[in-house]
Amino acid sequence: AERAVHDVHDLSRGHLRIAMTPTITAYLIGPLVRQFHAAHPGVTLAVIETTQDLIEADLLADRIDLGIAFAGHHAAGVSASTLFIETLSLVVGAAHPLHPRVATFPITDLPSQPLALLSRDFATRNYIDEFFAAQSISPHIAIEANSISALIEFIRLGSLATVLPDAITQAHADLHPVRPDPPLPSREVVLLHRAAGYQSAAARAFSAVALHYSHPQSP
Repeated sequence: AERAVHDVHDLSRGHLRIAMTPTITAYLIGPLVRQFHAAHPGVTLAVIETTQDLIEADLLADRIDLGIAFAGHHAAGVSASTLFIETLSLVVGAAHPLHPRVATFPITDLPSQPLALLSRDFATRNYIDEFFAAQSISPHIAIEANSISALIEFIRLGSLATVLPDAITQAHADLHPVRPDPPLPSREVVLLHRAAGYQSAAARAFSAVALHYSHPQSP
């Protein structure tokens, strides 16, 4: 109730706290923040990169207003709105033996390829590990990192491979996607918010920007 009293509904000022997983930071948050700030320059933003578990915990504790992560089993009290479907590929750099020789790669050959992957506390890594387990694959993980930008540097300049969303790969001319056979399943990117409780005018406005960006043909 106190937050509602002090909320500025014309968005001439305000503060918004947003958290997201690292892959989202790498390609989505930039366009969303650019559009939101252009429309509402008086609203200050706090942007946080963290794990999906912490995003949901911080939402419930009112430490953040919105989160961007992935669909799945969410904590009680957290609601999700679909933004879009994300696809993943095996990714190599110009120095890798698979570049540009192949466009697809048998998943059974993966153990022969050293990988650099996100650390195990991130949702993307859990998703990749579940795929490997379903294919009865034991990958050769040479490097673990908690930074997408570090992974890109490892791949761009060396002979390692990684798994990244296609949107990140497309933004880097020196990265080459290789489709595993069978392919990695796609996943759903969602906007997370508290199911109950007050949602500020700034949070509602950012949600509208995110939904319109993901579904530009929607009214």
